[in-house]
Amino acid sequence: MSQGFRFIHASDFRLELPVDGLLELPDRFGDVILDAPRRAVERLFDAALKEKVDFVVLSGDLVSPRDTGAWGLVFLLEQFARLEAERIPIFWAAGKSDSPDVMPAAFRYPSNVHVFPVGSIEEIFFNRDGASIARILGTSWGKAGVAPRGSIDPAEGADSYYTIMAYNGRLPADALKNDSVNYWALGGTRVREVVSRTPCLAIYAGSTLARNFSEPGDFGATLVEVGESGRATATLLRTSPLRWSTETLVAREDETEEETLEDARAKLTAIQEKEREEAAFAGRSCDGDLRLVSYQVDAEGAALSALRYGAATQTIMRDLRSDFSKNIPALYVVDFEPVLPEKMPEELYERQTILGDYLRMIRYYWENPGEEIDLETFMPEPMREWATRERLKREVATRRAAEGESADLADLTTRLAALESKTYPVDVSVLYELTTFTPPTLGADASEDELARAAKLNQRRFALLEAAALGVDLLAEGDSPAALLAGNGSSKGLTKKNRFVATELRNLQKNLDGKEIGS
Repeated sequence: MSQGFRFIHASDFRLELPVDGLLELPDRFGDVILDAPRRAVERLFDAALKEKVDFVVLSGDLVSPRDTGAWGLVFLLEQFARLEAERIPIFWAAGKSDSPDVMPAAFRYPSNVHVFPVGSIEEIFFNRDGASIARILGTSWGKAGVAPRGSIDPAEGADSYYTIMAYNGRLPADALKNDSVNYWALGGTRVREVVSRTPCLAIYAGSTLARNFSEPGDFGATLVEVGESGRATATLLRTSPLRWSTETLVAREDETEEETLEDARAKLTAIQEKEREEAAFAGRSCDGDLRLVSYQVDAEGAALSALRYGAATQTIMRDLRSDFSKNIPALYVVDFEPVLPEKMPEELYERQTILGDYLRMIRYYWENPGEEIDLETFMPEPMREWATRERLKREVATRRAAEGESADLADLTTRLAALESKTYPVDVSVLYELTTFTPPTLGADASEDELARAAKLNQRRFALLEAAALGVDLLAEGDSPAALLAGNGSSKGLTKKNRFVATELRNLQKNLDGKEIGS
C-alpha cells in the first residue's frame, strides 16, 4: 500500500443502559450522571472530527431501540449527521441489540452510514482521491440472535490492501490465524481488550462509558493509524466522563480520626493531580469529568470500632466531599468502608470469657460451612415457620427419592401445605439461607445453581465476620451487660447501630439482678 490512513474503532455505546451502583449523589452531579451515556458518545464523535479521521468503524450494540425509544435513534442520527457534513463515512457491523432486523422500518440513515448485512460477509473498499486504500469486511447479527456467518471470495488483488474486519461477538478460536485480516474491529463486550497484536491486531473496543465500580480504568474508543508501510498503531481515546476507582487505606489502632482524614486527602490530591496531567498530555479538558471513589479501609482495633460504629466515617466522608467535589476534575467519595478482618487477635480466642466462647463459636462455623447454625429459638415466628417449611420440603423430597410412590407422606404434605399457604416477609428467606445450606464444590463448568450457592456461602461468611466484629466491639472491655453500659445512662449515648443491642442487654441485666441500668 502507498497511502496511510486513520480511523476510529468503537462499539457498545449501549445508550439504553444507565449508570448504576450509586445509592445517593448530590443534586449538583445529577445531570452529569444522567447525561453520561450521551456525553460519552458525543465525545467520540468530537474526537473523530478533531482527529480528522478517514472513517469510523462501529462494532455493534450501540442502542436498543426498544429500550431507549425514539430519543436513542434520533440522538444517533444527529451524531452521524455531524460526520456526514465532513464527508466521513461510517461502517457499522450491528450486534444483537441494534440488528438491522430490529430497527424500525422508518429509520433512515444519513448517506455516510453503511450497515453490514445479516447472514453474509460484505466487502467494501474505502477510496480517497479516486484510489482504494483500505478493504473493510463486515457482517451483522440477525433477529432473535442469529449469529453472523458467511465467507467471501476476495476481489482480485485484495491482499494488497490493509484489511479490517468488523465483527460483534466472541471470535472462533482459529479466526486470528487468518492472515488476510490485518485488524479485527471487535465489539460485544463492555471492557476494552486487546486479544492479539501479532500477526494481526484484534481489539474489543469496549464501551464508551464506565458505568460502575466493576468497570475501573479508561473507557472510550480506539484510534488506529496505519502508515504507508501497513504498520498500524492503536491508541485508546478516553470518552467516558466518569471514572471509578476503589482505593485502599490503612488505619492503625492508635490513629486519630484527623490522621485518617489526612491520609485520605493525600490520596485524593494525588489522584486529582494525575487526572490533570493525563488530560494535559492528551490535549483535552477535565471540565465535566467526575471521578467516583470508594475507600476500603484496613482498620485495626479501636480505629475499626470508631469507623464502623461511631461518627468518624460520616465525618470523614463529609469533609472529603466538601474538599474535592467542587474541583476540576470533580472527585466524589461514594463509600468509606472499613474492611472486616477475617480473624480477630488470637489472644481474644484464648480468653476464658463470654467473648472467648463467642469467638470460638464463630470460628467453628467459619471452618465448618456445612454446619447448621441453630438460631431458631431466637427467631421471630415467621422465620421459625419458614425454617420448618424448608425442613419439611427436604424431608418430603428425600423420602420420595428413597421410597418412591409408595412413601406415606400424608402427614408431612398436610403440614407442608399449611405452611406454604402463608405469606412470609421477603427478608425471611435471605436470613434463613445464611444459617443452613450445604456448601458447593465448584468446577470450571459450574451451573448457575452452584454459583448461586457459592454466593450464599460468601454471604454467610460475611455475616460471621460482622458478628465477630460486633462481638469484639461490645464485649472487649468487659464480659457483662453492666460493663458495656457503664457510662451510658440512656441509649442516646450509644451509637445508632448499637441501640437495639443495648436495649436488649438492659433487659437482660434487669432479669439478672432485678433492676434496670439507666433509663
